[in-house]
Amino acid sequence: MKLIKYVLIAICLLNISYTLSTERELYVNNFNNILGSYHLETELLEFVKNHEINTLILYDLHKINKRFPLGDETKNGVLASFIVKAKVEYGIQKISASGESGDFFTNVIHPYNISRKNSKEKIDIYNLEYEYWDEESSSNKGYYCKSYLKDSYQKCNRENSFKFYIESLKIMRKLANEIDHPIQIEAYIGKFTGKEVQNISNHVDRLLIHAYVRKPQESFHYVKNRLNLLAGIDSKIKVSILYSSEMKFLGKWFSTQSFQTAEEIFFKDLQKEGINLKDKLNFQGFTYYNYSYFQYSLERFKNHKNKPKLFSSITNKVSRRFI
Repeated sequence: MKLIKYVLIAICLLNISYTLSTERELYVNNFNNILGSYHLETELLEFVKNHEINTLILYDLHKINKRFPLGDETKNGVLASFIVKAKVEYGIQKISASGESGDFFTNVIHPYNISRKNSKEKIDIYNLEYEYWDEESSSNKGYYCKSYLKDSYQKCNRENSFKFYIESLKIMRKLANEIDHPIQIEAYIGKFTGKEVQNISNHVDRLLIHAYVRKPQESFHYVKNRLNLLAGIDSKIKVSILYSSEMKFLGKWFSTQSFQTAEEIFFKDLQKEGINLKDKLNFQGFTYYNYSYFQYSLERFKNHKNKPKLFSSITNKVSRRFI
């Protein structure tokens, strides 16, 4: 009987692992330098194939738009060709475009999607990355105040920064509803209140909730309180756990361990201590930040090199801000 019990438990854990890890996303930074280079594009796509990543979140599209106006079908073919190659030759299921504001999607990303007729050339996810919870950035002298808030709001603070976040999501949803190609809306999120996440959940299909820890054994406990807030509103949106491979987080750990091992550790803790969360929340795999940090981690610890040559200019300090 004990043997049967253990077998059933093992099968249960395997089923949980399969269910929760069906989606694996990767943030691709430095994409402005990668796009158009056969060698760098191939290196990226081989990396994602080897790590069974099925969604790419593309940074640098504001820079690419300056080189190849993305709303112009006569000039945006280089991006279309990359997306087709990723989907057809390397099994990438979805391409996500990341931006900081609704206007960016209105003026750059959505015009690209409208211009391309082949669905395999289109972007599938509109991803908002705007850290409204970073109160310093939303203060009078902060980045968000100077870039977005000062011209539209009386005060630069977290409350108005959150309003901007929600307004951007509403714009993104409206754009997604304008075309036949199915577009998902997702957002990166760090700290939030129950009231905030209830509002957010009305406008997104998926949330990427960061678990910035030094080892995956800490990850479930790191996000547990925030997951409880999300479960408390009975939200049905998809949830992806976001790991960072920066050296101060999981970079060193990932130099010798796999994505799958990190995911299994989270699943086991979820099954052991968060069974109610598993039942209430719609877990949809993991997201990883970011491509060059993983390259740096693998090169530094496996090959004992100081820095990977192709990424030496971007591994010193890579900011999440890109627009």
